[in-house]
Amino acid sequence: MRLLSQVNLNSLKIVESAARHRNFTRAGEEQFITASAVSQRVKSLEDQLRFKIFQRGGNAVSLTPEGETYVSRVREALERIVAASMEATGQSQAHVLKISVLPTFAARWLFPRLPTFQHQYPDIEMRVSTSYATHEFASSDFDLEIRYGDGNFADLHAELLFKEDLTPVCSRKLFHEVLGDKPLSKVTPDDLRHFTLLHSDTCTHNWQSWLGFAGASFVLGEAKSIYFDSCMMSYEAANAGMGFAVANRAYMASDIRAERLVAPFAVHHPNSAGWYFVTPDTAHAARKVVLFRQWVMAEAALTQAQLDLEISGGLAAARAAIA
Repeated sequence: MRLLSQVNLNSLKIVESAARHRNFTRAGEEQFITASAVSQRVKSLEDQLRFKIFQRGGNAVSLTPEGETYVSRVREALERIVAASMEATGQSQAHVLKISVLPTFAARWLFPRLPTFQHQYPDIEMRVSTSYATHEFASSDFDLEIRYGDGNFADLHAELLFKEDLTPVCSRKLFHEVLGDKPLSKVTPDDLRHFTLLHSDTCTHNWQSWLGFAGASFVLGEAKSIYFDSCMMSYEAANAGMGFAVANRAYMASDIRAERLVAPFAVHHPNSAGWYFVTPDTAHAARKVVLFRQWVMAEAALTQAQLDLEISGGLAAARAAIA
């Protein structure tokens, strides 16, 4: 039997690919060989190691417990080889920060603040991907994600940025067109039946949740509705005067402060879910990740402090502004 020191590097790359795809055919396509050749390479390596890496079921495969441990170490080793090669040729990725962010979070909260991070750390090159899907860090090259949820993300570091706090918003012009000069102190959630409600396919229960919390569930059956394929589009529609959107306060705060939108209700509906800074163990301590974490957590804390202040003491000023 050949010595383990003679294990072929290409075989390790093939095994890593097969583990990532959990499919020999797709691994073969990635490595430009046939599924049969993948199977032969895996079998040869298993014979050398004297344990099974995969449980086979046709083309679909799963890792054995020993295989999970082995492939994890192989992947780390391959990443170190790539990093060393790139560093040796002046192509190190240590300064490249790759993040995945929810589209609405990116557009409504992160992007307006991101220039300050770029100014503070000009040596860090950012690559930002927006997606509603979460990614498996083991099979992607992201350093971190901003995820929405309850914070329970298995085997990952998760730190809360801020929780969701829903409130209905509409344009100032539309508010006065529909309710005239009605004093804001007299406006109640029941008045929403006179407006069009703007819904989102990605936030399907927000209106139901807020109206139920406000004791006005009947409004859903009486108000007109328009549906959009994303929260972001429903917010833009609210800015355009199409109706009321129910939105996270952190997303709409700048529009409310600039008096483009009004948030007339004193009903605040904090959610148990929120937005989290999420990293895998392998990236948690990297300089670029640490710096971005420190910056984004500070920005989130500032946002929350501003919102708390406005909720507790700004309602009277908001009423006076649109009265």
